[in-house]
Amino acid sequence: MLPLRFIREHEALVRERLATRGGDMPLDELLRLDKQRRRLLTEVEELRAARKRVSRGIGNASGAEREALIARTRQLTSELGDQEPELDRIQNEVDRLLLEIPMLPHAAAPEGDADHPGQVHYCSGTPSPNSRTPPHDEIARDLGILDFGRASKVAGSGFWIFRGAGAQLQRALIQWMLDFQVQEHGYRELYLPALVTETAMTNAAKLPKFAGDSYAVDNSRQWLSPTAEVALSEYHAGETLDTAMLPAKYVAYAAAFRREAGAAGVETRGLRRVRQFDKIELFNVTAPEDSYNAFERMRSEAEAVIRRLELTYRVREVPTGDLGFAAARQYDLEVWSPGAGEWLEVSSVSNCEAFQTRRAGVRIRRPGSAKAEYAHSLNGTALGLPRTFVALLENGLQADGTVVIPEVLQPYMSGRSQIEAETPWP
Repeated sequence: MLPLRFIREHEALVRERLATRGGDMPLDELLRLDKQRRRLLTEVEELRAARKRVSRGIGNASGAEREALIARTRQLTSELGDQEPELDRIQNEVDRLLLEIPMLPHAAAPEGDADHPGQVHYCSGTPSPNSRTPPHDEIARDLGILDFGRASKVAGSGFWIFRGAGAQLQRALIQWMLDFQVQEHGYRELYLPALVTETAMTNAAKLPKFAGDSYAVDNSRQWLSPTAEVALSEYHAGETLDTAMLPAKYVAYAAAFRREAGAAGVETRGLRRVRQFDKIELFNVTAPEDSYNAFERMRSEAEAVIRRLELTYRVREVPTGDLGFAAARQYDLEVWSPGAGEWLEVSSVSNCEAFQTRRAGVRIRRPGSAKAEYAHSLNGTALGLPRTFVALLENGLQADGTVVIPEVLQPYMSGRSQIEAETPWP
């Protein structure tokens, strides 16, 4: 979150940067209540100090003076009994409103609303929008590797079941992408819980803003994880890290669960938007001065995956109006879908600076310094599997209906170089 003191002391800057995000934010109400809170806090502290002074005098007083001091103590206690609950109420409301204020966009982020195209920094090729490649769900149907019908019987709409070579390709992607980041880029692998606490969701900035997009577990304060970022950002919660151990680089495979699939007006065909999806998540914890170098490095690490898969892609910097809630700057990596004739996001790389670490209490300490400061955190997908799977099918389709498997995946596919139609399933 943003520090309340920073908001108060740099109000003009905060208003200017938040305005580039657009949307309604409770900034005016927050500042009004903060002013009320500080006034009331001063009054409460004065009453507490006065009661303490009067109480100290009772032991040395006697007679009428003692009675007067006791009466004054009772009066001050009564006044505090009125003021303290009101102070607590206002403080709780200030804390709640602070959670609804997003990260300030970095000055270098391109300004624009959610419909703004952002800034394309790189494109690996010029795809033809007139491609006649069938969409991925038709390719998968002809190959017999994807079953939506039975998945809906098992779990309802927005879910899928891979069959045969489809399941093997999904597993191959997961294993290769983990191995690639560990072996090539020095990441340390974690295997994470599918459930996360309400505290972890809040610290990762998924609550309260996105509660409606996530699955709460009944009768508990746990949630199905909407992204591995939640668990990874909570991994060092409450800890102070030695800067000699930084950057801390973690990679994890996890299933993600979100309610957003099927939203009105959203393209939901096939695997492009589903309620459960697999992805490989990168996460870095860095010193503040190193986070933007790490930001560029993480982008290149995600790009390397796409290049090894031999997909046409582009790097687009996200405009301020479409930034993630916790992000100061963000790159989206998009692959070309010839079946849809458009770019599909398969990776999002964000620098959250100290927004999440301040919530989670993740600090660093420099050699020779007794003072701790907040670390910076970065997250990136490398990659999201549903849309990567889509691109592999559509870009790898051959004239005979088979699909070429990228060379890097072939050792994970029992040496197979292509996917052929499955023999009939029951």
